[in-house]
Amino acid sequence: MEILCISNGHGEDLIAARICIELEKLGFSAIALPLVGVGHAYTKANIPIADQVTQAMPSGGFVRMDSRQLARDVKSGLVGLTSKQLGFAWKWSRGGRRGKRLILAVGDIVPLLFAWLPAKLGGCDFVFVATAKSEYFWRDRQGYLPHVKKPFGGSNFFPWERTLMSSSHCKAVFVRDLLTAEILNKEFKLPAIYLANSMMDGLEPKGIDFGIGENDWAVAILPGSRSPEAYENWMTLMLCAQVVARTIPHDVHFLVAIAPDLDLEIIGQSIIQKGWLRIDETTFKVQNARLILLREGFSDCLHQCHLGLAMAGTATEQLVGLGKPVITIAGNGPQFTRKFAEEQADLLGCSVNLIDKPAQVADVLNSILQDPDYFQEVSRNGLERMGQAGASASIAKYIAEKIY
Repeated sequence: MEILCISNGHGEDLIAARICIELEKLGFSAIALPLVGVGHAYTKANIPIADQVTQAMPSGGFVRMDSRQLARDVKSGLVGLTSKQLGFAWKWSRGGRRGKRLILAVGDIVPLLFAWLPAKLGGCDFVFVATAKSEYFWRDRQGYLPHVKKPFGGSNFFPWERTLMSSSHCKAVFVRDLLTAEILNKEFKLPAIYLANSMMDGLEPKGIDFGIGENDWAVAILPGSRSPEAYENWMTLMLCAQVVARTIPHDVHFLVAIAPDLDLEIIGQSIIQKGWLRIDETTFKVQNARLILLREGFSDCLHQCHLGLAMAGTATEQLVGLGKPVITIAGNGPQFTRKFAEEQADLLGCSVNLIDKPAQVADVLNSILQDPDYFQEVSRNGLERMGQAGASASIAKYIAEKIY
């Protein structure tokens, strides 16, 4: 049994790699085709990559958010690369014994199209793990969100996406929440299945001790993973952190999740310039606050914090899924723009508090601290919006038992 896994982004690569690991446990062999970047998540998981048709692009995969980024990618050979990747997928899908190959598309319409086209031209069947879309973007279980325009075609999945998903070659669509599965099944007769949320997999804590006292507060800071945007986000979040430290009448520990591609020293120097005392390479103090820069321990950071200050995509959703409230503030992009932040707030509901400027952090905190039921509501909401962990193993099992 052979699997070609097609994904388009670092977060999607991580999700896809976890599913591939579970499939290999069941006797499948997997090869990866990362459409964006060179697939570090697959390499780390020891999954072979079609490296002859992979290439890092200047945009880092955010071309849909910024036309200038798209222009830079085109100049760097995006069109030729896409053609080669499509050719590889089509050739692979037609190889091997019939019925013994399957494409696993993870992400949005781009990998879905990369799976659908070869199937349409005589290639193998495919399944789709839809990580990017949810009906929660424009409605909840009570009805439509009044401030959000009803999407074209009556679903967050546009008619052309639903056309690809309704293909006889599409053997399953795995969605990220139960509401989305119910709507796609009931209203559009699509093969949508909810088997927990892959974004919540791999978040088990390792038991790291950050030295947080029983009455202390821990606050996660998530500036995003892509430079130079993450550095700009970080400066904004530092201002928010200063407001938190002044507002909360306890010792506060800021746990800062630093992505591998970010320069620790650049961030460290910016902290010192704000008047913090450097204790060691990754620890800083000022008055009642301590700040720790974390290269490792992301899961422990999310589990141990009481709330988050975030300007990130997937990491924010994971924090909400663990039942934590988040304060977000729009940035200049290309990812975490005002539009992105508003859509994320709609997706994640009451767990997200979107503000316009750092000074408003105090108002949000005072409101949270005066509401005895808020943390319980956020815990319930996080489970509803983001679902449970365990999807990777469940999806692999479904493929093994229901498709092959």
